[in-house]
Amino acid sequence: MKSLKIILSLLLLTCLVYAFTSERVSAKQDDGMTVEEYVKKTENKDKIVFVYFKADWCAPCIKLKPAIEQLQTEEKEKVEILVIDVDENKKVSTHFEINTLPLFIIYKNGKKVWENNTSLPKAEIQKKLNLYK
Repeated sequence: MKSLKIILSLLLLTCLVYAFTSERVSAKQDDGMTVEEYVKKTENKDKIVFVYFKADWCAPCIKLKPAIEQLQTEEKEKVEILVIDVDENKKVSTHFEINTLPLFIIYKNGKKVWENNTSLPKAEIQKKLNLYK
């Protein structure tokens, strides 16, 4: 009987923790980028826009993090780089049906000119950016 009480207590505690964390995640998702904000950011006329869709749980995305950070520094004069976490920006990821990560998109004058949904090394990303600068 005592072990049943312990199991029920742990189950109740697990439910409470889940309810608390899922509520916080939902609140965070509500603060994500809207589709209109995304479209506005990709309409840059002065620079090409490189969009990188990622998630914290995505192994290839974790591996790409240093390369993307380097590109943000190296390319800031000619390329606007948007890093979008799909879990924090549900409106955008749902609207554009983002279901494969990582996902790279290049926009030039507001038009999508390239898209890739496989992990690429920094040198390959750099080549694609150079094509559209």
